[in-house]
Amino acid sequence: MDTKNNGTTTTVRRTSRPLRKKRSSYRQSRRSTFDSEQSGDLLGPEKRISQQRVFLYIQLNVIDKLPETAYPMELHLFHVKNTLQKMQEKYTKDTIIYQNEFSMNKPVFAMGIMQDDINDMNTFSDNPLVITLYQRIPRHRKGHMKTINMSFNAKCDGADYTASTSSTTQMDGIPDQNFSKTTGNSESVEAEGESEQGNQVGERLQFISRGNCDLLQLFQRRRFISNVEIFLYPQYKRLLRTPTSEKITTSTQWHMYSILPMLKNFNFNNLVFITLESIYNVPDDLHERAADLGVSIAFRSKLPKENGDYHVLPICNYYSFSSQIISTQSTGIVWENIKRDYNPSKNFSSLQMETNMRIKLPHIFRQLLATPGVDLKLDQIDPLVDVALINNSLHRFVLTEEMRLILESAISQNDYDLVVQLFKDTPENAFYEGVINPSIFVYPSVNNCRFATLLTPIFRPSVTRRTSIQNSTSSFTTNPSIGPMFASIKICFYQPITQRNEALDTYNESVLKTSKLRRCYDLQDIRSDCEEDKNVVEELYRAFDNLISDVTAFIVNREIKSVEQKRDYFCCQLGNLNNILLKLCGADFNIRMPTKNNIEFREMITHMYKELIDRIENQFDNCSWENVCHCVTAYEKEQKRLIGMMNELRMMCIIGEPEMAKQIYEELKAGSNNQMFFNFYTFLNNVENLNFHSAAQFFLKTTDGSQDEYFPSLAKLYVNYMMDLQSKDEEIVSAAYSNMLENLRIFADKHSLDMDIWILLYCYYKSHEYLPGMEYARWKYENLCDVPAKTLSNTPRSLYELFLPNDFEISNSAGKTNLKFYQTFKLFARLGAYGFAEIVFAQISEDFTPVEAYLVTTTLKTLQGQIDDEFQIHQLDTDNNDQLMHYYQAHVNGNALYSRGSFDEAIVQFKDLLNITEPNVGCIFEISLMRLAHLAFEREDYELASQAFEMCLPSDNKPKKHFMANYGKALALYYMNHLEEATEYLAKCTEVEVFMPDIWGYLAIINLRMNRNKRALDCWKMAKMYPEIELNNHIYEELEKIKFTDLHLLVDDDGNPAETVTFQIF
Repeated sequence: MDTKNNGTTTTVRRTSRPLRKKRSSYRQSRRSTFDSEQSGDLLGPEKRISQQRVFLYIQLNVIDKLPETAYPMELHLFHVKNTLQKMQEKYTKDTIIYQNEFSMNKPVFAMGIMQDDINDMNTFSDNPLVITLYQRIPRHRKGHMKTINMSFNAKCDGADYTASTSSTTQMDGIPDQNFSKTTGNSESVEAEGESEQGNQVGERLQFISRGNCDLLQLFQRRRFISNVEIFLYPQYKRLLRTPTSEKITTSTQWHMYSILPMLKNFNFNNLVFITLESIYNVPDDLHERAADLGVSIAFRSKLPKENGDYHVLPICNYYSFSSQIISTQSTGIVWENIKRDYNPSKNFSSLQMETNMRIKLPHIFRQLLATPGVDLKLDQIDPLVDVALINNSLHRFVLTEEMRLILESAISQNDYDLVVQLFKDTPENAFYEGVINPSIFVYPSVNNCRFATLLTPIFRPSVTRRTSIQNSTSSFTTNPSIGPMFASIKICFYQPITQRNEALDTYNESVLKTSKLRRCYDLQDIRSDCEEDKNVVEELYRAFDNLISDVTAFIVNREIKSVEQKRDYFCCQLGNLNNILLKLCGADFNIRMPTKNNIEFREMITHMYKELIDRIENQFDNCSWENVCHCVTAYEKEQKRLIGMMNELRMMCIIGEPEMAKQIYEELKAGSNNQMFFNFYTFLNNVENLNFHSAAQFFLKTTDGSQDEYFPSLAKLYVNYMMDLQSKDEEIVSAAYSNMLENLRIFADKHSLDMDIWILLYCYYKSHEYLPGMEYARWKYENLCDVPAKTLSNTPRSLYELFLPNDFEISNSAGKTNLKFYQTFKLFARLGAYGFAEIVFAQISEDFTPVEAYLVTTTLKTLQGQIDDEFQIHQLDTDNNDQLMHYYQAHVNGNALYSRGSFDEAIVQFKDLLNITEPNVGCIFEISLMRLAHLAFEREDYELASQAFEMCLPSDNKPKKHFMANYGKALALYYMNHLEEATEYLAKCTEVEVFMPDIWGYLAIINLRMNRNKRALDCWKMAKMYPEIELNNHIYEELEKIKFTDLHLLVDDDGNPAETVTFQIF
């Protein structure tokens, strides 16, 4: 018979069974699950055992809060299995409960389910029972339709009353897909009958409300018996009622039971939740056809079969998108199969279809595992403005232990990819495709991941492709103003597939536990729902601390006394501070102190002000090398002094002056005003010089808690690893690598917001081609690119920076990720963790020229003492215009030869640096020139030594920074018998902040040889000021060379010719 349904005209039978059958067959033709027929080789056939059909009986117990309607209501039950049957004497295909039966506890419905059947389990897991409340509007004469009486309308508020009574024919119902093939908005009820003949309006069902019941709870080893409460939700769009019915949530209670259990010799051990969220950066023409688009997900083999085709295993399909502004989308995730049949082209979701899962809209672009090597340009997407194709639909499948093992094997062997295809109307019309590598799920304890897969056009050789598809793909390539199109898909296993799973059917035996199977959590952290929020708060506080420290350092370093001096700077920083404070208020304080009115909000703001002020004050009180700028007013001078002297000490050790270095070290140790800085700098020096046992003492004797800070802890990982490798116990050595990786994982979890450790883990995994680890580590560090990183600042110049002074520029083709890798590499190189730095650089070496890569790798080997006799020194060709690279090679090769004791060959390389003519360029290669000078000095080639030392001194010659160069130059001049010039350079050395008696010893000898006895005596007194500090033996050797018979013994200034020369030393 002809009926109508809320704005559309359709034809409906009085019983809905035939239509359900038609729809069910249509749905089953489109649906694919993890059954044995579709899973094929991947999931394998389940063992067939003797099965029997078990019936689930469904009976309406209570229905409450029925809406006010003008016509009789009826409840429709539907399930895709299509085995619902009304229990009555006369056979019928109806699955309807009429209004006069609501309080009669009848009829009873039976649903047949195969016992121990994986196909039925997946069908019921992915398809809830749908219960819909309608009112049946009979055939009537146009203009004579009943409406809700005015007494009911009078109970409503004035605004709603006006809206509903202004037109008694106004409708706001949902055209139901059971009875309508078209959709429409609120239209006049009478207008719906215009297609009818004459003045008659056909019979129709008007939708009122709908709910669903998850049937996975049926599958347990006990017979199922329960009173299940199901809420039927209306669809609120604009009005709270239609002329013929009130919109209200109806509560129903159903008695469900079975005689036999659904499972007898069977268990299911896992669930997989697959959610298609949205597609972003979509061309405009696809937005216009959003309702006609769909997505298919399937496994596809990486290797083709013998006939050249790839093995494809369909998993599931998603139909119909809505084109919406990202921030306005509903956060509820709906059942795809309910949405597909009942709401195929609407731009809204509803409680009628929702699962227990949600989209975290504020974190919608966080924790995404993107397609490798693709910049999705997430920072260019504005959720408040940009439009996306929204789906937010869910499929849920059941896995047995056998299926889990097969799936784990297929993923771990990297045999299959997940293929995501965007299609129009049917999966055969796919025109965009993306690939997901699921390897991350075989990384230990990983059960959940959100993927951002790049969608690219599918170019088939066929020339008969549809015009619409060609237009769609062309829009992808001709619209460069937007980023690449990608889909976000969330896959979550209830339990990790890498471990033996607990039987989940036992959960259904408990009322409390069965609800857990309706959601999927990230099992890596039980607090996964609050962990991301916690990380966001940590990020905000880190940004706040960094801002305060930057402003503090700016004020102190530039001696700012008034805001007016740098108004532009402070205005900019004030804006940044406002943004951070607003986010902190929403993410932290307003969560801890919820407010309901202005007074409570004012109290919360007052508490926020006090807490943040206390935090700023603590920054000044709590000083460490990680936040030196916080205490710059108290320790800046001491720190600069320490850094300068540590640099000189290190240079003495490098060129072979250990005695002098020891003197400086003891002086600093005894005279440092801040032992924290001194201990940390000493620790870094020990790590860089491979003195790992000495470095380990830092963690034993430090009691101020500084050893637990980030950078010391990071270096400790390397120290422990190297100590294990150097152990005499073979078991410790054999387990060193695995222990190091485990410690890295633990450290990464503890410092989850710092990407350096995740990058290091990725590089180690990649070096062993461990794809699950690579994907997991990449997932972590890619989501930290925009998080403010901790910086290691205000430390002595590292050995790596001394041996390779200038940073090489990474290739322009290198992506943002490789730039982060380079920063991580430099951090480990500065810490002295050369093994870590080496493994990181191996991943980005292709982004540098061959010469640059050779220089870096050779320097790292030199610093690790790995230059043996088998190591080959190379001299790579360079451009004529790039003479600096030629000098760099001489510098690096010379130091490599020096480290293995080939001093003569090293001198040849070092001498090449003497050809440098550009001013101050020689200072770049200070170590090589100092070593050349020292080797020449030992060979008594004082002229060469003097020349090399001279090149180490820049034109502006700041003596405090070039003590060793001045000292070496003075000695070379002394042994060349240029005493006056030697005196000048020695005089500059006396300005060093640490007492060095050798300087005064040589000054005494020079003055003695020049017959300046009084000054010689004064200098000798200075040299022997601290008798416990021994002078260099060379000084005594020089004293022995002086003939005392040639000296004047008079030491006063009364006319002694030796004292007539006036020379100011200082």
